[in-house]
Amino acid sequence: MQEVAHASDIAQIGPNSIIQTVAALREHYGAEQTAAWLRRTGRADLLERMPDHMLPESEFGALIHDLRAWLGMPAAMRVLDRSGELTAHYVATNRVPTPIRLILPHVPIGLGLRIFLPAIAQHAWTFAGSGRFGYSFKPSWQLTLADSIESRGVRASHPVCSYYRAAFEGLLRLVVNDRIRVQEVACRAMGAPHCAFSITVNR
Repeated sequence: MQEVAHASDIAQIGPNSIIQTVAALREHYGAEQTAAWLRRTGRADLLERMPDHMLPESEFGALIHDLRAWLGMPAAMRVLDRSGELTAHYVATNRVPTPIRLILPHVPIGLGLRIFLPAIAQHAWTFAGSGRFGYSFKPSWQLTLADSIESRGVRASHPVCSYYRAAFEGLLRLVVNDRIRVQEVACRAMGAPHCAFSITVNR
């Protein structure tokens, strides 16, 4: 298992966590309801200007908490799932070098994962906050996220990390192979030591 820890003293996360969650909210609930909710929760500044720099991870954690309080867990998970998809699309389009995007879909999936997952791990500090991202290839392809922001302080009978699941799946589908599926199979919210995501391939 390869695992990467956040290196900063103050845990931070990339702005897409906020930007794409607001975009997903607008898709699901419209601009008016989204604006009203942002004002109610003290985030009116996001109506004027989206962040363009790394943010304290606590801001994303608070956003998730307030979303769940407003919408309930199932609906909040749907919004965060869409936010993860949008984040994956942005990263694949704007952060992954073009040669990688052109080459990896044409190599065996296992080889593509062995090339691409270390690159994701190198940049784990941009999305994991103080959490720790890891991956393994044996006995099966799997991603892990210890101390996931989405699972902190939550107790549930089901996995809750819909943002990360969707972001991982979207990125791997867009860059490696569009038959890849990612499923959260263990979650800290359920009492697991860390969150785990299986990587499978549709036949």
